[in-house]
Amino acid sequence: MSFESVESQMVILFLGIVLGFVARKAKVMNDQFDGQFSKLLLNVTLPCLIVSSVLMNEQLPDASTVGLIFLLSCASYAIILLIAFAVPFLLRFPKDRRGTYSFMIAFGNVGFIGFPVLSAIFGDQAILYAAIFNIPFNLLVFTVGVFMISEREGTIRERLLDGAKHVLSPTLISCFIAMALALLRITETGIIGQSLDTIGQMTTPAALLIIGSALAKMPIREMVSSARPYIASIFRLVVVPIAIFFIFRSFIADPLLLGTIVITSGMPVATNGTLLCLQYGGDLKTMTKGTFVSTVMSMLTIPLLAMMVMYL
Repeated sequence: MSFESVESQMVILFLGIVLGFVARKAKVMNDQFDGQFSKLLLNVTLPCLIVSSVLMNEQLPDASTVGLIFLLSCASYAIILLIAFAVPFLLRFPKDRRGTYSFMIAFGNVGFIGFPVLSAIFGDQAILYAAIFNIPFNLLVFTVGVFMISEREGTIRERLLDGAKHVLSPTLISCFIAMALALLRITETGIIGQSLDTIGQMTTPAALLIIGSALAKMPIREMVSSARPYIASIFRLVVVPIAIFFIFRSFIADPLLLGTIVITSGMPVATNGTLLCLQYGGDLKTMTKGTFVSTVMSMLTIPLLAMMVMYL
């Protein structure tokens, strides 16, 4: 395990956000471009990334192991969602922003940052575990997550109907395809798999550019002056992964699997939040603040989490 390589990976990803910031200031990117670009990512490149994460794994585990990892993921997200819904309510965050803060706490940047960070810490086998573990994430982020982001004042029925309009999407369909491929142990590292992987690899740099562009619209003082994004980031980066670690370490004998789950649970706020806010008219300003703050903080917290799972 190389902590220097983890730090280097985090700095590289952060510099991608900086480039997006510069591109907006240089008028290379604007609101219209960001909106269309986010649709491309959500509807084309991200589905390719999800499917290729299974297709390009030549040694998938057996069905029972796939099922175990999937069940552990479902159990962990049940805990995470409980925390995510409870914290904004108990801390009395503004009602019209509680859904946004719940999203920040619930969903981490697994696909865009998590995979390269796990590779740097644990190696390729962790990527395989994370690809399976990430399937419920993708199912939830485009159902529960969309509901959180599109949350408005009104009755539960009205908000459910509003969220239901956005449930079916290419990304969600790709999640079911990936799950079926993993259970059937189907891989394809030839032309099809490589083509999907090549297109999917566009997702991370493009998403970082969009985040940077969104940040460029906001005054620096405004980004760092509000306390609530810091509170949400602490829960996302520290409280959630520590809770997962102490709850699951008695049930998971494989240290690599436990480490993968804990590190995955401690990623900064998912860039999907920014993309979904652009597509569904969510609170982009609050989401961008949380993404920025948590990404910066994660350069310290992720190496510390790695030390925790290694030595405790």
